[in-house]
Amino acid sequence: MKKFVAGSAVVLGLASASAMAGPVYQLKSNAGLSTLLLKTSFAEAIRMASLEADATHPAKILSRKDAPYLKLRLPVSGGVIDLAGVFGEINHAGGFGFTALDGSNVQFHNLVLEASESAVEVSGMVEVDGNVVGRQVLFDVMADSSDFRVTRSGRLATGTIVLALTQAASDLLNTELGVFIPAGEEVAKLKEEPKLSNYDRKSDDSDDSDDSDDSDDSDDSDDSDDSDDSDDSDDSDDSDDSDDSDDSDD
Repeated sequence: MKKFVAGSAVVLGLASASAMAGPVYQLKSNAGLSTLLLKTSFAEAIRMASLEADATHPAKILSRKDAPYLKLRLPVSGGVIDLAGVFGEINHAGGFGFTALDGSNVQFHNLVLEASESAVEVSGMVEVDGNVVGRQVLFDVMADSSDFRVTRSGRLATGTIVLALTQAASDLLNTELGVFIPAGEEVAKLKEEPKLSNYDRKSDDSDDSDDSDDSDDSDDSDDSDDSDDSDDSDDSDDSDDSDDSDDSDD
């Protein structure tokens, strides 16, 4: 398996990235999903401040309201990645945000996971009380936090990517919503499953020996049916939330 982000290619920098230049792929739009889990420490701070969490279509909240964490689904809207150097970006549609009792509101739109020679981070377009104020880096990716593999059908599947809150995001939450979460605290986990466009398996030297069970990846028809995401009434039956029980003690 290769390191997806914050691995050797990022540490070695641009010179090594040029030497390792390999197949570059666009990511298919609306053909992959990412899961963002805001851990217990983050979710508890939000609850203590009496903030209401919400998702912006086509993103969707998967966790139950009484869960000790906040779990969201973010559709992949595109991007590009160099598989050899592991540089590029994964773009997401929709977003999430928080609303205070007095109506104050902060939203994070169109999150982007970006890996370059200088940094690996997640940014979002920030909206405060109905006004877009610009794109800010929200999370830093912790070093060596995830492996990835490419399935036979061309789906890039990462392990868990650990995210730490940036100073800018910490200041924003404190100033606009009265929530204090220290910068540098590990507050979230991200898993990515985008699909590569025109994937040529022969040009990739990754180890796909364990991909025999990915036959269902060739059918992405279920990724296009997110038009009903505006109705979250069915979130109570998300049985997959049970596998996040280990996050309640983070």
